[in-house]
Amino acid sequence: MISKLSKPQLQAYVRRVALDSARLAFTDHALIQMKRRHITRDMAIEVIRRGRLNRTPEPNRAKGNIECRMEHFLTGRDVGVVVAVSDDEPDLVVITAMAL
Repeated sequence: MISKLSKPQLQAYVRRVALDSARLAFTDHALIQMKRRHITRDMAIEVIRRGRLNRTPEPNRAKGNIECRMEHFLTGRDVGVVVAVSDDEPDLVVITAMAL
């Protein structure tokens, strides 16, 4: 189902799921990168909830998910947050975050 969604539909899905912060899981890698890049958890959540899916989502065949980079201008800079989306897992996994 997820792989069949258009880019606007996938963006809406990610934003909708992120409304419940309990449905967001952060990998250790994401937390380390966020700390290095001065991106708080609240900032990452805001980017996911309000961001745009400008780039084409990339399938990660090894993990069986689709990786989406949500982008949003926040606190005076562009911030990107990559989340993994899959049919098997209804929640979102934050993989990394970066200043753009």
